[in-house]
Amino acid sequence: MKNLILQLLFILLVLGQGFSQKFVVEKLGDGLNSEYDEISPVVDIQGKTLYFTRVGYPEYNKTLVEKGEDLSVSMEAGKFESYLQTVYSEIAKRGIYDPENSDYNQDIWIAVTEEDTFDKIIHPSYPLNNALPNSVCSITPSTNELVVINKFNEEGGMSKGFSIVRRQADSTWSFPEPIEIEGFYNLGSEVSMMISNDGSIMVLAMQRGDTFGESDLYVSFKKGERKWSRPKNMGYKVNSSYRESTPFLSDDNRILFFASNRKGKKSGMDLFMIERLDDTWQNWKRPRRFIAPINSEHDDSQPFFNAATGYLYFTSRRDGSSDIFRAKISPPNPPNVLVKGRIFNAKTKKIMNGNVLSGPKKSEYKNMYISDDGHYEVMVPKGVVFTLSPERRGFSSKEETVFFKRSNVYFKPHNVDLYLDPDEIEMVVGAKIELDEIYFAQSKALVLEKSFPALNQLAQMMKENPYLRIRIAGHTDNQGPKPALVKLSKERAESIKAYLVGKHKIAEERIRTIGYGDARPVNDNSTEALRKENRRVEFEILQTAPKEEASLGGKDE
Repeated sequence: MKNLILQLLFILLVLGQGFSQKFVVEKLGDGLNSEYDEISPVVDIQGKTLYFTRVGYPEYNKTLVEKGEDLSVSMEAGKFESYLQTVYSEIAKRGIYDPENSDYNQDIWIAVTEEDTFDKIIHPSYPLNNALPNSVCSITPSTNELVVINKFNEEGGMSKGFSIVRRQADSTWSFPEPIEIEGFYNLGSEVSMMISNDGSIMVLAMQRGDTFGESDLYVSFKKGERKWSRPKNMGYKVNSSYRESTPFLSDDNRILFFASNRKGKKSGMDLFMIERLDDTWQNWKRPRRFIAPINSEHDDSQPFFNAATGYLYFTSRRDGSSDIFRAKISPPNPPNVLVKGRIFNAKTKKIMNGNVLSGPKKSEYKNMYISDDGHYEVMVPKGVVFTLSPERRGFSSKEETVFFKRSNVYFKPHNVDLYLDPDEIEMVVGAKIELDEIYFAQSKALVLEKSFPALNQLAQMMKENPYLRIRIAGHTDNQGPKPALVKLSKERAESIKAYLVGKHKIAEERIRTIGYGDARPVNDNSTEALRKENRRVEFEILQTAPKEEASLGGKDE
């Protein structure tokens, strides 16, 4: 059965101007739109939250981290503005003399609605925003994740590309983690992208060696967690000798919305849509230009269609500055069902944090929802057999399968609780105890609260095995003087020991500590991602049965 939304969209285009009087284009409210430029609308799948970017706004987030230090705090205001001029000029490859009013002052804003008005406006803080360009490109099937433009380093700096940010259990945002796209490069100054509703496809707009015009649309396919294939040009039926930009893919992955300044308009951009005919991503029907009043005599760009509400969101300069508009182009028809639930320890029946992998049953790619509090929410497309699988180190999972008919309307979330079975740890001297990652305050030995569940698991294991004795070994990357690295790694191991002794009353003599600094890396420290792997804590079994105290030694190393 042909998708109802697809049919209605093509009817609107085929009927053309004779149907145009039934369009109502609505400019979103003053709280969202302002005298400044609002761009890049991205709407969550339920149509209740709108992410957008505000450009050149004086009350922007000024956080600028270099070598772990926030220069907006440590520098005098005048010196900081002068330094920001230099930073923006390096990014733009031209002189930027007024950073506050420049196009590189971009912050992410969030508009939330209950009554279809988007009247609650939120300006997120660091790390979602900083003094560098920030913008949301796309959402993912995991309801707590966004894709943002650029790659960032926690110690400072920015490079071209994209990153994933995650809303955590306490409503704060995680630091952006880079997406790796095979062979990624962009010769132009602008780039945009989106990820499909099911998480399997990425569509990008950029300029490369095989681009027909100023910028073209490319497709990339998911290969693994935050890993994507080499971008492939979508061909001459989609791209032209002009500029194609700001792509958006319909929920069934068959209709591509985009903006272009190709022939047919005196100047500026218009909105288009085109239907894909097969899986090569090269065969398409003829592109169709949206009719008035959606397209105007001015720049109209950045389409985003929300099937749950039937609204097409877009930006336009018809009122002078760039503002966000919308038009209802089809009846509401939610393409997804919200699946939510909890992750349980199958043995203790207690809720526990972990990851939930989800994706079509016959597909190799999986989306990942990272749960800090044991609760999860994922969007599952109708008409697709989807699997849900919990994941946590030291546990075995049981996969669950869900399926929702396309013809049905689902008004409530569907609940699926997931269970993890604890693995039996082989109590052998010299074996490593695998735990979830232990987190510390940056460059300090302070154990963060989100590490407590893993340490509580270790404490319970030691209580259940009274003869178990362990060594806690701290490791760092190679960034810094070696004596300081050894000291930090030792202090972190001691901090974990203090928690186990103080919180859980584990006898001190059962825990030894050592700090190796950067002496035992697991890789070459050549990238930030690899350095992160080297910043770790390991737990080794020293004793599992009664033994003379002298054989173990009475002091920490």
